[in-house]
Amino acid sequence: METEAAIRQNLQEDEKRLLEEIQLDIPLVVHPFKYIGKNCGMSEKSVIEKLRSFSEQGMIRELSAIFNASGLGYKSTLIAVKAGEDIVNRTVERINSHPGVSHNYLRNNEYNIWFTMTIKRSLSFDSELKKLFYGIQPVKYIILPAIETFKIGVQFPFTGKQPVRTNHAFFQPEKAVTLSEPDKRLVLKLQEGLPVVKTPWEKIAENLQIDEETLFLRIRRLKEAGVIKRISAVLRHRKLGFRANGMACFRVPDNRIAAAGRCLAKYREVSHCYQRKTYPDWQYALFAMVHKNKEEECLSLIEEMALKIECRDFLVLFSEKEFKKERVKYFVG
Repeated sequence: METEAAIRQNLQEDEKRLLEEIQLDIPLVVHPFKYIGKNCGMSEKSVIEKLRSFSEQGMIRELSAIFNASGLGYKSTLIAVKAGEDIVNRTVERINSHPGVSHNYLRNNEYNIWFTMTIKRSLSFDSELKKLFYGIQPVKYIILPAIETFKIGVQFPFTGKQPVRTNHAFFQPEKAVTLSEPDKRLVLKLQEGLPVVKTPWEKIAENLQIDEETLFLRIRRLKEAGVIKRISAVLRHRKLGFRANGMACFRVPDNRIAAAGRCLAKYREVSHCYQRKTYPDWQYALFAMVHKNKEEECLSLIEEMALKIECRDFLVLFSEKEFKKERVKYFVG
């Protein structure tokens, strides 16, 4: 079996470019994979064959829509749990059973379980967690909602070149967007994944009993409303050699957080950057998720970032184990 490093090393230049392209928004054209192929120096047939092969090899997790929770009437947060070794497995099992949990990791900290939860706006995170952990108390947790978002968007580089195209501008709606029943059916369908065929949009339009142009208009409208962020691939980055997943947590004075956050967001290796709520036993307000090949590379870059924003008090939490990683399903159940 090939190692992650070998898999990445053995990729051809056009395959690397394809992996970069497929992380961007899939174009709303009749033949999207033909369009993408032109940017990679590949034929439409080769793109389709490669994408199917990447999925079979476990390099691509899924190819589907990424939605903005708030635009759909939901809210999300990061949660950190402090669980003793004797209840870690039971705690993780409970967490993963919740339909709103998309990411769940074991990290090297006293707060050792870190996960994201998405629920309807009318619900309370604290109430959900009390129900979730009932019977396995005492479990200590802190709820860490984003106060300000400086960057969100994972784009793993493979060629070292700038992408030919970029994702559309995305904004965060202040309240839920009113969706028609056809819009909700579209959201449900886009969550199932984009078929890797010559005319994937046509397949989706047929299923929804509309024409392709109407489908494009509806998707564009949902993007403009801030409901859909993009429709793209999620890579299994560990499979492709990006094994160091470091969550850098910086303790920065309130009056310097905004400037520091904007600075960190400029780093290509940073996929997410937020200001989050603090607690008496957790004073690290600024979070930056950094992806590199090795932990030492990750640490070196984060030390450079800390110097850049003049922060001496920071932690780096590496993911020691992935318990769950999938996209949240909306309007299900």
